[in-house]
Amino acid sequence: MSRRRARTAAAPPAPSITVPAAGWTWPAILAAAASGLVPLAVYLATLSPTVNGGDSAEFVTVAWLLGVAHPSGYPLHTLLARLATLVPLGSVASRVNLLSALCDAGAAALLFRAVVLLSGDLAAGLLAAGAFAFAPLIWPYAITAEVFALNNLFAAGLLYWSVRALRESAGGQPTPLRTLCLAAFWMGLGLSNHHTLVFYAVPFGLLLIALAGRRAQRLRTAAMLAGCAAAGFLPYLYLPLAGVRAAAVTWGDPSTWSGFLAHFLRREYGTFRLADETIGKAGSLGARLALFGEAVLRATFFALVPLGLAALAALRRAGLVRRFVGFWLAALAFYVVAFCALANVRLDDPLHVFMQERFWQQGFVVLAALAGLGLAEIGLLARPRVWRWAAWPVALALPIALVVVHLPEVRRHGNTLVRDYGEAVLRSVPADGVLLVSGDDLIGSVRYLQHVEGVRPDVSVLPTGVVPLPWFRKVAARRMPDLVLPSEPFTFRQFVDANLPRRPVVVCNRMPWLATLEEAYALWPRGLVEEVLPRGREPELAAWAGLNEKSFARFDPARAEPYPAWSWEHALATIYWKEYERFGTSLVRLAARHRDDAAAQETTIRVLERLAARRSVQPVVLRNLGVAYHLLARTRPEAREPMVRTWRRYLATNPTGDADLGNIRLLVEEAERALTAAGGSGSATAR
Repeated sequence: MSRRRARTAAAPPAPSITVPAAGWTWPAILAAAASGLVPLAVYLATLSPTVNGGDSAEFVTVAWLLGVAHPSGYPLHTLLARLATLVPLGSVASRVNLLSALCDAGAAALLFRAVVLLSGDLAAGLLAAGAFAFAPLIWPYAITAEVFALNNLFAAGLLYWSVRALRESAGGQPTPLRTLCLAAFWMGLGLSNHHTLVFYAVPFGLLLIALAGRRAQRLRTAAMLAGCAAAGFLPYLYLPLAGVRAAAVTWGDPSTWSGFLAHFLRREYGTFRLADETIGKAGSLGARLALFGEAVLRATFFALVPLGLAALAALRRAGLVRRFVGFWLAALAFYVVAFCALANVRLDDPLHVFMQERFWQQGFVVLAALAGLGLAEIGLLARPRVWRWAAWPVALALPIALVVVHLPEVRRHGNTLVRDYGEAVLRSVPADGVLLVSGDDLIGSVRYLQHVEGVRPDVSVLPTGVVPLPWFRKVAARRMPDLVLPSEPFTFRQFVDANLPRRPVVVCNRMPWLATLEEAYALWPRGLVEEVLPRGREPELAAWAGLNEKSFARFDPARAEPYPAWSWEHALATIYWKEYERFGTSLVRLAARHRDDAAAQETTIRVLERLAARRSVQPVVLRNLGVAYHLLARTRPEAREPMVRTWRRYLATNPTGDADLGNIRLLVEEAERALTAAGGSGSATAR
């Protein structure tokens, strides 16, 4: 018996991660500083100088005016962004962009601290911070005005507070009430920014109650924790105050209890839905989970696989790390499954998939921490002498690789496309015009330019999606008293009937309701907008064509070509070309009524040639370009050769349903037989 005891005592203990000392040494101080300052430096070097796509412009404008953002209002972000605008550097938008950089850099520092408190491994902490900060899921939102960076800060803070609470209960004693109250307040404050944090807040709140021990059974302790969490919601008091002010950019009417509750619960979108409706193929839960897995693995060059498996190995050990990993794996699973089950954004469109990926940042916060713990676990299994030298290169390899690979596609230092497109839209509107516009990026950019930069204040901007809503009518009556808003049921045809005689009305980014408007009115391209005119009234060709060419020249869509198909920049370029195609089609129709006007045909050819030079040219563009050359050939025979070349391209597309197809073939054959001869029988009409 004594021999067995001796052998047991002599056996080496199983490796485990113990609770490390929380003291600060110079290496720890330098590593902690690097975990936040290095990401911040990279963010500043790639920071966007102005507004970007999505909700960026709205958040900047709302902060500047102290208005109300779209549901759920994001009051904490609005107030912090307003403070950021006081920084006397750069544009107003760049100052709010700076807030995002600070938040994600702070999140990286909190992840570092959480991992180091758990493992005592500085290299593991830097891996977690760097993998998070430079992942393509995170970096783009750290350099533009969005609420996700602030949400990441609070998510990382929950990890940090969970480590603090677990450490302080490691001896079997209840966690001190002060720590629990601070953690509860942090949780509530995070929910005053972004509601998706609730998927972490629910398990986190249960953890706090469990760590409180028997005190949680006492009414006073439970009330204190609930009160601290409720105190975090105090920023929501801003919404009714801002609702009373009704700034020029204010969504909803939170000045009333019903309006506040509707805004807080996101009733206009659906409380438990990501968007107000599902368009296209929403996709299954399995498809969404697969997309999440693919995105987070790509974000780490699949290094998350070995590091994650190593972190899972900690579950077989008793102690603090096992409790931390087990808890956050459960919380992560709850978040991912619940969010993917509730998300109703379509999966058959790259832009909508990109929009959903933004919400996966919250899950990646946990995965980055687990990756760091995985590295620490690997270090326990390695030889100490070898690991002492190998830990740092291994830890820094992934963050450095992420920076090198993603820097060209992420940097927005000179990206002003969204702002410039918005300005081109505003410059296209007639003096004192009314702009009916749809699309978050378009609405946000034109409102930012108006209210922050003071561009075209004479234009009344009406977002078509909210114009019929009662709360918008209240804001419009106060801010745009000269507009007539018809009583319910509201239609845009009634709106145009009431306002067009007094003010020009233009439309930007076509929506389905235009079909009913076109029953009574004609829409003529005017740069990046379309002007509503009474039927039968046509613009004077030369002046109208010159105005359009000048308007389209204000924005160069070629600048958007380097951006991928799922980007906001690509979406704007797509809208640009659709508007330009409408201009070309309208120009052909108008020029066809001036058959003998060579200048009109030359203008038409110049516009259509630009469209025909695109890779994805529409067959109708080639058809109409051939018609323009045919009309010009009546007075200039040299136009027959490009006519034949263009119509040959058109015929190669195998067009169907074209009533003039026979005439086009006949004209091509005759021109090919005798390019120097005059005339040609048959005719073709423009579409």
